[in-house]
Amino acid sequence: MRRHDSLILIFAAAMAAPLCALGQTAKTDTVTGPATTLMELEVSGRSATPTLESAAPTHRLSAERIRTTGVTDMADALHRLPGINLRDYGGSGGQKTVSVRGFGAGHTAVSYDGVVLSEVQGGSVDVSRYSLDNVGALQLTVGDNADIFIPARAAASAASLEISTESPFDSGRRSPSAVVQLRGGSFGFINPFAKFTKRMGKVTAQLLGEYIHADNDYPFTLVNGDLVTREKRQNTRMNSWHTEANAVWRITPRQSLAFKAYYYDNARRLPGPVIYYVTTSHERLREQNAFAQARYKGALSSTVSLMALAKFNWSSSLYHDEDGKYPGGELNQNYWQREAYAAASVLWEPLDWLTLDYAADYFHNNLNSNLPKDNRPFRNSILQSATAKGKFGGLTVMARGLLSLYYNGARSGEAAKDARKLSPSLSLSWRPFTEQEFYTRLSYKNIFRMPTFNEAYFDHYGSVDILPERTDQLNLGLTYGLPQLSWLPEATFTLDGYVNHVKDMIVAVPYNMFIWTMVNLGKVRVFGLDATVNTRFVPAKGQGIILAANYSYQRAQPRTDRTSTEWMKQVAYIPLNSGGGSLTWENPWVNAVFHTTGVSARYTTNNNLPQTRIDGYMECGVTLYRTFSLGKSRLEVRADLINMFDKQYEVVANYPMPGRSWQLTVKWTI
Repeated sequence: MRRHDSLILIFAAAMAAPLCALGQTAKTDTVTGPATTLMELEVSGRSATPTLESAAPTHRLSAERIRTTGVTDMADALHRLPGINLRDYGGSGGQKTVSVRGFGAGHTAVSYDGVVLSEVQGGSVDVSRYSLDNVGALQLTVGDNADIFIPARAAASAASLEISTESPFDSGRRSPSAVVQLRGGSFGFINPFAKFTKRMGKVTAQLLGEYIHADNDYPFTLVNGDLVTREKRQNTRMNSWHTEANAVWRITPRQSLAFKAYYYDNARRLPGPVIYYVTTSHERLREQNAFAQARYKGALSSTVSLMALAKFNWSSSLYHDEDGKYPGGELNQNYWQREAYAAASVLWEPLDWLTLDYAADYFHNNLNSNLPKDNRPFRNSILQSATAKGKFGGLTVMARGLLSLYYNGARSGEAAKDARKLSPSLSLSWRPFTEQEFYTRLSYKNIFRMPTFNEAYFDHYGSVDILPERTDQLNLGLTYGLPQLSWLPEATFTLDGYVNHVKDMIVAVPYNMFIWTMVNLGKVRVFGLDATVNTRFVPAKGQGIILAANYSYQRAQPRTDRTSTEWMKQVAYIPLNSGGGSLTWENPWVNAVFHTTGVSARYTTNNNLPQTRIDGYMECGVTLYRTFSLGKSRLEVRADLINMFDKQYEVVANYPMPGRSWQLTVKWTI
């Protein structure tokens, strides 16, 4: 038996132990009827105010804040969080990936209802797949989460973006409820959405679905020297839909079991980059994703809590191009990937001031394709974390050790290198004045990123000798919440400075004139500043003014070779300055929001040559909305004017973004 096979068996036994304890505890609960009278408890490792008290930067957008600040889609929501760089290929169907504080997109874990999403082929999750219409909150954490009761995988990245959907229990209603929504807008955009929720004793079930059609044939300005023409995007139509079924079983007031089944299907045409006057494309892409997951979470005793989850994920990417330059007149490249995932976490609170957590995760990934040189790679991953969190008066200290074991294999050809590493992290939060919501924080985290299957195996591109990227991040910050006043019920401020180091950065270099390969070549240093302001004023009875703003400064510098033209320049696609804000006026008539996001100039290469410069931009919009009460139901009408000044800009070079557009939304909640 191979050594890592033995480790997997040992790990499986360790995973089974807490599950057996769960079965024994559940049996005990059946004979202790009075336990059902206990108040409902949400175990979170003692973090009452995570966005302020957290020892690591944590920024949260609730569903209410998303609504009141004029957020139009997932990309717009992420622009309202500091430190985020979003790559956007334009339009409703354009891919959107997230990176944080100068790290690549692969360093940001994206979780959906507490379970990390998988993308082992390319490493970055397309957040455009996830609609805001059922989101309860978005939370960005840089470093370690203040909630230590999480799977080990959720702590295995430099940053994490948590997408939490609205729980079926949120409304508290026992009678069936439904939400029906229709959104339409410019460039052939139409988006119906429906959700139905029903409570049956201790079980609440929910079914939802949405469909999106968009022509995406928006106009754009093409500049070629002194010649300026007005063009239109071509080959841009998309049709996507997704459905989701959720069920939550409240076993006892302190124990719950949640199920989720999800399916996503997007058939779209790819417009491709605009290069001079070549705007035509024949590319098509169909993406499918299905997963099912179950998660148990509950208190086994007054001091011990258990969380266990299991998930299976399947996804496909089917690419088709009818360009005549290929043999036979077309090109078809199809990929399928799968993941089986299981995790367990035990939280122990032996003392009032001390909380301990142990988490163990196992996941198996594999990938296959229709390519002639398909290696059929696979990977077995074991992650274990041990965390301690102590609270001593106004001082909170958290320390974590993460042991990561990755075992690579391939059905044919050479496999990538295995990896194992112990990653430490430490964070502190101090509240010097008990009568004020003022905190200072200091955090350090060491973590690494495994190479993706593309980086290791892609034909004429990948390298099985590639090593993981290693990162160190140090953050010093403060948060302050003003005391509540009758005219100022909310006012919070955050300020964080940070330094990040990336070693063994994975970059592509030319092997010869025609073939590029992946190597560990780069070192990057990033230092920056993030700031946020969130306030709410009450100028008169029945009115409110909400101001929300964020700003980020990021200086990301390659530091590999002093003789290189890239030395100490700005890393490609990372803006030096970025930010956004919104101003909302709530009133008895029509609520109004003015919002804006923008970034400074960027470069498409690390050389920062003038011809690779992408101009900065500032995009502004206006939102009007009002809710009407119709008996026991509510009707909300909303109108959005997006990019109101028709700013022409690009986020990714040669992929023009839409200009001025509009959306109208009607939402009926029964």
